[in-house]
Amino acid sequence: MHLKFQWQKLSIRMQLVILMAVLLTFVELSTLFLVTWLDRQERKNIALEQAETLARSMNNDLLRALVSPAADTYADISFRLSGFTSVDALILYNKQKQAVFSFGDIEHFNKEKAMTLLLDQSFFTHDGRLFLKIPVQADSFIFGQALIVINPERYQTELKEHFLTLILIFPALLLIGLSIAWKISLLYTQPFQTLANAFQQNNVEHNLYHKVYTQAENEVHTLFNGYNDMIEKIEKTTQLMDYRSRHDSLTGLHNRYAIEQEILSALKTALNSERYHALLNIDLDQFKLINDSLGHSAGDELLKMIAHYFQNHICEHISVSRIGGDDFILLLKNTGRDEAIDYTRHLLEDLKDFRFFWEGNAISVSATIGLVLFKPFEYTLDELMNIADITFYSAKALGRNKLHIYDPQEHDKEQKDNEVAIANHIQEALQQGPARFELFAQAIVPLQYKDNKISYEVLIRMWDSDHQFFSPDNFLSIAERYHLMVEIDMFVLWHYLETVCRHSEHLQRLHTVHLNLAGGTLNNHDFQEKLKLAIKTFDFPWHCLEMEITETSAVGNLNQASDFINFCRNKGIGFALDDFGTGMASFEYLKHLPFNVIKIDGSFVRDMLSDPFDHAMICYTHDISKLRNQKTVAEYVETEDEVQELRKIGITYGQGYYLGKPRPLADWL
Repeated sequence: MHLKFQWQKLSIRMQLVILMAVLLTFVELSTLFLVTWLDRQERKNIALEQAETLARSMNNDLLRALVSPAADTYADISFRLSGFTSVDALILYNKQKQAVFSFGDIEHFNKEKAMTLLLDQSFFTHDGRLFLKIPVQADSFIFGQALIVINPERYQTELKEHFLTLILIFPALLLIGLSIAWKISLLYTQPFQTLANAFQQNNVEHNLYHKVYTQAENEVHTLFNGYNDMIEKIEKTTQLMDYRSRHDSLTGLHNRYAIEQEILSALKTALNSERYHALLNIDLDQFKLINDSLGHSAGDELLKMIAHYFQNHICEHISVSRIGGDDFILLLKNTGRDEAIDYTRHLLEDLKDFRFFWEGNAISVSATIGLVLFKPFEYTLDELMNIADITFYSAKALGRNKLHIYDPQEHDKEQKDNEVAIANHIQEALQQGPARFELFAQAIVPLQYKDNKISYEVLIRMWDSDHQFFSPDNFLSIAERYHLMVEIDMFVLWHYLETVCRHSEHLQRLHTVHLNLAGGTLNNHDFQEKLKLAIKTFDFPWHCLEMEITETSAVGNLNQASDFINFCRNKGIGFALDDFGTGMASFEYLKHLPFNVIKIDGSFVRDMLSDPFDHAMICYTHDISKLRNQKTVAEYVETEDEVQELRKIGITYGQGYYLGKPRPLADWL
């Protein structure tokens, strides 16, 4: 397994060279083996031929030794045999198979072998030597037998010389073969190296890709064409996705994300002391009336015409975007104060004179504009967008076809007026009109197991009478200051129960629902009575309810509401500690306060993969919560890598845009 892993780490070129070396070695060894076998066969054939020659040349001498044995005869035979260097031994037998003469090293013989040879075989090999039986005869009459031992190794053959030559030239052949293999590998791995270099040089972040080219007409040509086609599709798809991420699908103008990037760039771009950037927040007057009276198709067509007008009447230094509904933002870069104001006033007049024709109806259009002049590094993006919103609402308060220019000296008063206006919208929404609330829900997803049950956190959104959206950050902070949070919490509780209890199938699939409570809500007598009334009124699985309280407001409120908490616990209602980790005594809360669920603040999750402190904070929270049998929820989960790391740590649930964006409660039903 280890060798396989090491082999896979080698480059294709090195693998080819190694395979070629193994092949050359195998061929060379096979050749040497074949030469050795042929050499042995040739030696054997020579030995047989020499044995026949010996038999013919010495037949008379051997016959004489059998017929008239004498010392001189034996001496002559020994002398002649010594001339045959390959003959190791000879034994002469008479007709009665008795040995009458021996020559050489007769240890090669034993009685059993000799007798076997005389009886059954004419020759055999043993220990590399050839044993032969030669008849001693005259006129076809056999007088006896001669057994001869011949050593074939003493013969010199051409094959043996070639064998030595092959051994000597093998290293040279191997080096030459490896050199050729290296050259061939360079040739045949070049296409793969070209592809690998192209992949390494590709810049995915900036959608820059390198194409590859070849003159080959074989599989390499097909491979390169496939790669180039894939790159073209990726480039086009990425460009399309990038365009869609930065542009409004209806009008083709920039969207909120794109204009905010432009504003960020403007905030960092230095200007002369007399120059400014200008931000125009534009809203069409009575756009809702057009939608309601003529239909949404008419409204969409009007928005397209307004967008077309902007595109044909703006300069290079002006960026325009549609950020939602009938709201547009224009950014004028590097402009004079008077120049920006004059441009805005002319734009207001042009929009006032704009005529929209639909199915024979001519409709006049006007707009309300809030103008903010700013210099680089003067605000953060959030501060500037907040000022733009306040300026816009101030313009809306003046009536239709109005322009309001932001004045820092009037900002406090405008902000106060804006807060009062938003507080009035909240009161209207609580009374269900003309402003309105809508409940949304964001999924809370189990990380350690899979389940067909659903869990979510209930969120609240608000629109004014003109369908202008208010972000929760804007109106909830104002509701807190104007002591409206208890009423909002009661509204969310009752409206949620009233909605979901009409859907029994949804309740059967429900695992957990989290409802947020403000700091003072839990101790509020009206809220406590409202919850008790809800328990009597609605057939709801109360063990599914978790009431979330932020860490910063948990200690005092929970201690004071101990009786009510015990009442809730008896009904199965649990409590969750939200934004855990942002307070001063976080782990002390886990030890003493009655929470079922701990929600880890998203600021730790966001940087957990790069900040060891944040990672350790999440691990410690999980360990301590596990000891107290508490579930954990990680907020602001934005990537798959974060999901995998949270699973590894052991966090119970995840919540964030990667796992599910907030969507209207009605969609869940």
